[in-house]
Amino acid sequence: MGEKSPITLFTDQDAAMARAIKKVFPTTRHRLCLWHLMQNAVTRFGVLKSDATFKAAFNKCLSGCLNEAEFNACWEAMVTKYKLKEHKWFIRIYKLRHKWATAPSKDFFSAGILSSQRSESTNNAVGFRATKKTSLTEFYHIFQETIKRWRRTEDIDEFNTTKSIPTSHYPMTSLLKHAAQVYTHTLFRDLEEEFNLVVASQVQLIHTNGPKMIYRVYLEDRAGSAQSVMYDPPNEIIICPCKNFEESGWFCFHCIRVLHLHSVQRILEKYISFRWTKFAKVEVWNKHEAQLKAKGLLNSFTPGGLHMLRKYYSLILKSHTIEEARKILEESYKKDSEAIQTMNRTQQI
Repeated sequence: MGEKSPITLFTDQDAAMARAIKKVFPTTRHRLCLWHLMQNAVTRFGVLKSDATFKAAFNKCLSGCLNEAEFNACWEAMVTKYKLKEHKWFIRIYKLRHKWATAPSKDFFSAGILSSQRSESTNNAVGFRATKKTSLTEFYHIFQETIKRWRRTEDIDEFNTTKSIPTSHYPMTSLLKHAAQVYTHTLFRDLEEEFNLVVASQVQLIHTNGPKMIYRVYLEDRAGSAQSVMYDPPNEIIICPCKNFEESGWFCFHCIRVLHLHSVQRILEKYISFRWTKFAKVEVWNKHEAQLKAKGLLNSFTPGGLHMLRKYYSLILKSHTIEEARKILEESYKKDSEAIQTMNRTQQI
């Protein structure tokens, strides 16, 4: 990974793993898988297993609170109501709250993941054909077939992402069109869910301070959805206390509602997480090629034609919707074409 540590890492409640992560990745945010935590909690619920209100309160503490103050209030109310203040397991996990509660971890990027679900899905994908009687050779073939299937699916998804623009059930506003052009299809669908909430949301201007404006954005039928969004148009800064962007890498409906109110037609450049764009794999490949070039291995790794093709294709995608950018690209092509033709004629002489 180029000597880069993960920002966030999910595991189950394994003490040895926790010690290892702290030693090997001291800057990484270690999180506990909520699925495993819930499974462990169920064994300790006792008579509360069938209490739907308790499960709802516990789930809210797990991932339903927007900040630490709300989390602490919900936790205190839960352990008081259900007489769990002296329960050793609940006391212990409260001390580890920074590892599992979403409220204290919203400043750390986690792509919206709450569990080690990828590992579990891998086990399921391979396990559905493997049994206790499966030999090592048979397992190897099953695993190879599974990997090939995953790669085919990824190739199809990548082709569809780079060759087409997704459509929406909602009117394609300029902001939504820009999102469709920039983001992968999968991320666009996640952002589309936020647009769904934008349609149902209300907005009120509650404070101004020079160019900065504070808006209250909320859903009438959803308690606790209100957030005070700060928008600074001259500096193109927008901040929402829900911290969906910091945690997941895309705008929440609170921010989109304010941007829509101001007729902003494009997603602000600084708020486009490159990892979710159609160009992410191209950029990763470019960095890889730069490393190979520095080691003198580029020519033996990939033909120069493919190397330049990826770069120009990336520029074409980025300039697709910007007329001025397309003109720059066309003028650059004419200039480069004439220079190369001149060089070819010189060599022929």
